[in-house]
Amino acid sequence: MSSPAECASERQRRVPPGGGRYRNRALGSLSALVLALVLACARPAPPPELPAPPPPPAPAAPAPRAIPGPCLHITRLVAHKGERRLHVYCEGGAEFAFAAAFGRDPAPKRKAGDERTPEGDYRVAGPPQPSRFHRFLPIDYPSLADAEAGLADGRIGRADQRRIAEAHQRGRMPPGNTPLGGKIGLHGEGARWRGDSKQLDWTYGCIALADAELDFVIDRVRVGTPVVILPASAPAPVPSR
Repeated sequence: MSSPAECASERQRRVPPGGGRYRNRALGSLSALVLALVLACARPAPPPELPAPPPPPAPAAPAPRAIPGPCLHITRLVAHKGERRLHVYCEGGAEFAFAAAFGRDPAPKRKAGDERTPEGDYRVAGPPQPSRFHRFLPIDYPSLADAEAGLADGRIGRADQRRIAEAHQRGRMPPGNTPLGGKIGLHGEGARWRGDSKQLDWTYGCIALADAELDFVIDRVRVGTPVVILPASAPAPVPSR
C-alpha cells in the first residue's frame, strides 16, 4: 500500500508537461464568459418601439352646392352687360343666372335702329307675344328718364316727350315710333340663333335668352315686374344670400 506522499508524487508524475498552463487558460475563458453574461444582464433593455403614427385624415369632401329653392314667382330681373347674364330673383329667395345676349353695339341705346340695348330701370310692360325668336316679352322702353334725357339733348321734341310721359302715367306701353325707338324686351333665340347667346351679342337691342330659359322667365313674371339693365362698367350683382 502506497503512502500519502507516494500518491502525491504519483499524481504529480501523471500531470503532463504544461498542464497548469492549460488549466489557467480554461479558467480565464470561463471568467470572461461569466463577466460577459453579467454585463449583458446589467445592460438596460432598449426602450419599447413606439407605434407608428396614424395616417393623416382624408381631406373633407367639399360641401355640396346649395340647390335653389322653387321659384313660383319672379320679383326682379337684373341684366348685366359686362357679365352677359340675366339674374333672376324669386319670391322666397331662390336666384338663377342665365347667359344672355345683348345688342350688337354695347353702348347705351340713344335712337331707333342703333342696335343698342338701353340701360336703366324698366318694367315688364305687357304679356308675352309670338315671335320669330320663339317668344317676346316687352319692357317699357323708353322710360321717363329716357324721355327726359332725349328732350334735354335734342333727340326728341316736347310733343314726343309728353306722349311717352302720358303712356307711363296711364300704365300703357310707351310709343315706339319716336326717334328714341322702341319695341325692346326679352326674347328667345329661335332656330336661327340657337346656342349663340352664350358667346355672341347678336340682337338689335333686346335681351336674348335660350328658348327654355325665356319660357322659365315668362311663366313666372307679371306685368310690372322690375327689369334693371346694368352697363358693362357696373359692379356685378351680388347674391342676396
